[in-house]
Amino acid sequence: MIDAYTIVKFLSIAIISYLLGSLNFSIILSRSLTKKDIRESGSGNAGATNMLRTYGKKYAALTMLGDIFKVFIAVAIAFAILQVDFKYLFVFPRDAGEQTVLVFQKEFAGFFCLLGHIFPCFFKFKGGKGMAACTGMAIMVDWRIALILFIIFAAIVAISKMISLGSVTIAVLFPVLITCFYKNLFLTLIAVLFAVIVITAHRENIKRLIKGTENKISFKK
Repeated sequence: MIDAYTIVKFLSIAIISYLLGSLNFSIILSRSLTKKDIRESGSGNAGATNMLRTYGKKYAALTMLGDIFKVFIAVAIAFAILQVDFKYLFVFPRDAGEQTVLVFQKEFAGFFCLLGHIFPCFFKFKGGKGMAACTGMAIMVDWRIALILFIIFAAIVAISKMISLGSVTIAVLFPVLITCFYKNLFLTLIAVLFAVIVITAHRENIKRLIKGTENKISFKK
């Protein structure tokens, strides 16, 4: 049975992770650069892709790194609250049961960070589509899974020139890889929840993909 102290710990992790997720770096950077909110430019999305189209590669990269790093901080704080050894941020114990617990703890912090990213309390609950936050979470959960997803994403974007197609594809594949690596129904269900949230956030992109009208990026530019 879960005691009240443990519940308080996880509630604290949820709140802190959500607040960290609400620090949307595309909005912060765009306002500091031009006093203009990125949501008023381009596609209107508060994410790295819109930053790429509006402000260029440098600020898109800074946005992506910031949104990834906040997940790292969220997981690190979760480990501190739960008194988990920091060495397990990127390595795993041999015991399968302990691995499951660690992955759950990382996914728990990552989930609320994702919610903050998409629905930021600091920016009227209108944020990005969650790919950067999910990228950070995938790296923290298992760098091997993150590497596989990155390779697939890069290949799809290189061929199709559509970032949204790559994003939706790896969102679908994430729970599949979690299943392959950990063979745990509970962890898979959490991963499916991540995928559903990201795919829902990309619903307009999916409609355009079906119609064949989705925007493409130019590698030359």
